[in-house]
Amino acid sequence: MTTAVAERATAPALFDGLGGRPTLDELIAGAWEGLTAHAVVDCPVCQGELEPEYGAHARPIGGRCRACGTRLS
Repeated sequence: MTTAVAERATAPALFDGLGGRPTLDELIAGAWEGLTAHAVVDCPVCQGELEPEYGAHARPIGGRCRACGTRLS
């Protein structure tokens, strides 16, 4: 096996987390799971409190961070 082939085999894929940290997709999906369970979750931007926002129905339509104002919708 040449060096180039060995490097390609061990290089992380585009959507792999680096250094054991979660990917952006995992952070957003985790926040949505919590919001749909009507829970306050960690903001993926500042780790503040992201609380569910509601529309006309009982199901959350998104979330807003109390600390930085980030919105998921």
